[in-house]
Amino acid sequence: MYEGNSLLSVFVIVVGLVLYGLAYYGYVKWFDKNVIQSDPKRTTPARTYMDGVEFFPTNRYVLFGFQWKSIAALGPVLGPILAIQWGWLPAMLWILFGNIFIGWIHDYTSMMASVRSEGSSFGPITYELISPRARTILLSYILFYLILILSSFTNTVAGTFASFPVSPIPVLVVTIVGMLSGYMVYKFKVNIIYTTVFAIVVMAIGIWLGMLFPITVPKEFALDFWMFWTLLFCFVGAVLPIWVFIQPINYMSFYLVYAAVIGIIGGIFAGFPDFARVAFTTFFDPKVTASGPLWPMMFVVIACGAISGWHSLIGSSVSSKQLDAEQDAHFIGGGAMLAEGILALVALTTVAILTPAAVAGVAPAGIFIKGGSVLLGYLGLPAAVGSAYLSVVIIVLAITIMHIALRISRLALAELAGPRFGGLFKNIYLSAIVVSAIVYVVTSPRFGATFGYIWGTFGGANQLMAGMALMIATLWLSKNKRPTTYTAVPMIFMLVTTISALIYLANSGIQLYVADPTKIGAGIAAFINVLLLILAFFMCYEGAKAFQKIRAAAK
Repeated sequence: MYEGNSLLSVFVIVVGLVLYGLAYYGYVKWFDKNVIQSDPKRTTPARTYMDGVEFFPTNRYVLFGFQWKSIAALGPVLGPILAIQWGWLPAMLWILFGNIFIGWIHDYTSMMASVRSEGSSFGPITYELISPRARTILLSYILFYLILILSSFTNTVAGTFASFPVSPIPVLVVTIVGMLSGYMVYKFKVNIIYTTVFAIVVMAIGIWLGMLFPITVPKEFALDFWMFWTLLFCFVGAVLPIWVFIQPINYMSFYLVYAAVIGIIGGIFAGFPDFARVAFTTFFDPKVTASGPLWPMMFVVIACGAISGWHSLIGSSVSSKQLDAEQDAHFIGGGAMLAEGILALVALTTVAILTPAAVAGVAPAGIFIKGGSVLLGYLGLPAAVGSAYLSVVIIVLAITIMHIALRISRLALAELAGPRFGGLFKNIYLSAIVVSAIVYVVTSPRFGATFGYIWGTFGGANQLMAGMALMIATLWLSKNKRPTTYTAVPMIFMLVTTISALIYLANSGIQLYVADPTKIGAGIAAFINVLLLILAFFMCYEGAKAFQKIRAAAK
């Protein structure tokens, strides 16, 4: 089944572990000490404004698990699998060096900018650092960007539910045990270790029950059915207090997902599988690289693992409000991002060991499940069990991000449209329903866009969000008279790359809709693509003016 060079799978993982370890104990800690200058005596917003809903101090290991699971979604899994079209080597290099020099610093500075701004999200921070107009531009961008995240993930989750009938019951069990764990820890004060062990055992039982009682839905309406239940799950997460739903589910899901990562790594070292893919294919050949040229497209196809704008929203909108002490921020912000890089390298390995013929016609999520099952098989895990387990992992990776994305998007919609419609969209239920309806139209197999286009557009928007987050971080550092080179150089690279990618995608999207006007969702996706480009140009203009004012004031 396998061809190619021996030991490459082991090489990729070992290099990743070594370089990320050196980055954390070297660059991360140096940056924390010399640039951010975290202060262990400084009271964090979690303690100052503790309300038990948004603000509450959290154990550093619990918050690390929450942060990692809240940033590690489908991006670091599906992105590297799709990037194999250019070869495994370009993808590996971007995952490694993008993360080491750009990714973690983006996550950490975003979190600390919020912590030092009394837990404010990017909206108020942008208002203060740039202008009121820039705040409106950024909130508009975030709203439409989140619609793309929800659309791309809804497609994958629904497809996985439909293709793997063993997955629904385990996902339901994860949801229930996550919520129960939250009550055990916060209401009944049960020790976190006992709670975690209990949850892990129950989740394992859930996978067994799923294999015993698969849920099959008729093929003709399976995708619509599972889209509805996926969006309903997200709706619940978007309206309930964080400690009730989002935080405990994401924390417990961390163990489910990272156990798979460790297991696959163990399988790599147990089986020493060869790579069946070449290191490099071509820079651009439409017959080989369907997504477009290596630059700029690979840098947005790998939407996470190297860097992700989504992480800045988690760090500034959620995790910053739970940080117990400033000295934990580099561990949670920087450390979690480097750990996500390992997931991306693992995903790259799962596809690299499979021949093109073995995955012909298989969706990217299915490729991860297939390759991962092979690797878990080296540890003695039966293929059926491995496939069931990894199908749950894929779904959990997505939905644990989606309920946060819907939560942030309904907040953005409320801030943008609330005053203009008599406060109508300040209703948390209505705003969440409106966003969910748009997502369904964009995603629906009846009139939605293709997965490939949605993913590319999401990736471009995601990485452009990262560029703008680095812009905000650079302005914040400049205002506080701290070195800006470490964020400014990555900012320039990300803005140039992602704007170029979105221009390329905008042209492709318009052509898709013109070819088939019945695909309303494709038209909406293309419109969002163009709109995000316009908003980004205005944001860059406002940011440049703000930087000039800050520099002038400093003289």
